[in-house]
Amino acid sequence: MGILSIFKSGNYFDKNIAPKCDYCQNGKRARDGNKVLCEKRGLVDCAYSCSKFVYSPLKRIPVKQLNFVGSLADEDIYSESAGERAEKEALIKAEEEAANAERLRKEAAQHMEAKEKADKERAEREAAAKAEAEREAAEKAAEEAKAAEEAKEDKAEEAAPAAEDKKSEKPSDKADKK
Repeated sequence: MGILSIFKSGNYFDKNIAPKCDYCQNGKRARDGNKVLCEKRGLVDCAYSCSKFVYSPLKRIPVKQLNFVGSLADEDIYSESAGERAEKEALIKAEEEAANAERLRKEAAQHMEAKEKADKERAEREAAAKAEAEREAAEKAAEEAKAAEEAKEDKAEEAAPAAEDKKSEKPSDKADKK
């Protein structure tokens, strides 16, 4: 079974092939790939054929690649089995899941950092509010103490002239009694 066996058994070089302008000697494929520029008919569809059809096997593009058994090209061709494809897909899926887990871990860490920062700021605000309240309470207590001391001094000043009056009255009372 040599390389020439494909020419004998294959349909690619058969003279009795179904006519198509796509592989006619008179046609040339257009740039868009769906039309053929025919020398006889002009611009036509790829599947169109006319009575002037002349088969050109070199213009025909095979539907699937030929696989020559025992050729040198077999060593270069790597065909995956279903098991190998499944292993590769499982590996890709595992990598995607690992990447997704890493992303979720990073998001959770960022969320925890943000929560800790917010808790720290809230604690600082509460401490500042508590310190402010203590300062205001101390100021209020100082004002009350000052007001109480002033009231005590006022009472002392009012009591002092009355006491002087009593002292001054006592000697005169003694004189009146004699």
